[in-house]
Amino acid sequence: MRTLLSFCCLLVAVAVHNVTSSAQELDANVVVNMQAIPIDQRQELQTMANDVKNYLNNQRYTGADWDGARIPVDVTIYLMSRNGNTYTARLAVVSKRLVNNVPGSGAALLRIFDQEWTFDWSFNPVLTYQTLRYDDFTSLVDFYMLLAIGLDMDTYEDLGGTNVYKSAQTIAQLGAGRGINAFRTFYQPGEFTRSALVNEMLDLRYNGLRRYIFDYHDAIDQYAKNKDAGRAALTQVIADIAQFKRDKISNRSLLLQAFFDAKHMEIADIFQGQKNSTVWGDLRFLDPGNTTVYDKARGN
Repeated sequence: MRTLLSFCCLLVAVAVHNVTSSAQELDANVVVNMQAIPIDQRQELQTMANDVKNYLNNQRYTGADWDGARIPVDVTIYLMSRNGNTYTARLAVVSKRLVNNVPGSGAALLRIFDQEWTFDWSFNPVLTYQTLRYDDFTSLVDFYMLLAIGLDMDTYEDLGGTNVYKSAQTIAQLGAGRGINAFRTFYQPGEFTRSALVNEMLDLRYNGLRRYIFDYHDAIDQYAKNKDAGRAALTQVIADIAQFKRDKISNRSLLLQAFFDAKHMEIADIFQGQKNSTVWGDLRFLDPGNTTVYDKARGN
């Protein structure tokens, strides 16, 4: 199980080893798509991918040593337009949860495509993690990195990501204070905003769902060792999530949808050809948008 070492142990580790290689949480890969930017306006952008990658792979978001393999995360920045040093962009984030903490294994845990982003960029920027003020570039990236870390921690420890979600919520509050529409705090039930997503993750009413996400990944770890036992455990977890939705969720759940946005292909692969499994009915109820994927996997 992944744990955070005590602050005292961290001080010793830093003094002796000057921060070990496991201190950071992320193993990030960054791609910058500049196709929408004229070729003669790309000079300042040539190092963006490497700058962001170095920033993410050296930032310690939890403030403590990280025990275990780093979280794989793919970040793609789609630059859409430029006006001086100001850019509009879209941001795609896909993080993976390792199976039994084995590097190179696993499937997506968070899959986000954020289409509202405006920031200033200049050559050789200084990228820093801001906890007291909102930065138009780093704060959005940090927000999603914190969600990725929190989700990962939730799969190893009961509600393990709570404090990290609180850090993401602070960024959301700072963004809302800046008047950034995608961080707005006034939204309809079930409407996606960045604030709505992180607020749901911290809503006590959804603790049960977070615990089922833990159970799901415990079953995934079991499946890697024993497919029949793991598949049976996954069937039960998905049935439990369906019951939770019936009993506890009255509006669209952003957390539930985010879970299936990331997991539907993994689930379909695990239950491929299991025509008589009860899981298919639960999946149609939980994730109707991916019914075609499930029907194909079942073999209809």
